[in-house]
Amino acid sequence: MDNFNQSDDVKTLIDLEQQRCNAMMDGDTQRLRELLHRDLIHVHAKGQIDGFDSYFSTGGFNVHYTRLERSELFVRVMGNSALMTGRQMLVGVRKNGTGTVTIDSRVMQVWVKEEARWQQLAFQTTPTEMTIA
Repeated sequence: MDNFNQSDDVKTLIDLEQQRCNAMMDGDTQRLRELLHRDLIHVHAKGQIDGFDSYFSTGGFNVHYTRLERSELFVRVMGNSALMTGRQMLVGVRKNGTGTVTIDSRVMQVWVKEEARWQQLAFQTTPTEMTIA
């Protein structure tokens, strides 16, 4: 995870994004509930949209993630909000046994800081390459 501007908030946000990725890999829904804002809008690679509740009931939890890496991260902090962009490589095995999903994408995230705590408010991934085998 790279960034040119290493302010304290930028460092915190990059760390929180790594924690989000780790929680996804570990299936740690408790940590994700802490990292994601209650008003979450999550746009998946195929265009489906989840809010906070639907994200945890269906969202990305039909897949066991075997790889989730971020790169080329750029974070722009503007007051109590931040825009994070970068690449994401995701590989997951569907829990129902119907195949493996590989998505190389560009991601845009919005983080907000409320009561001294950063949370992800919005996430959109746009595949540059996607395979389902």
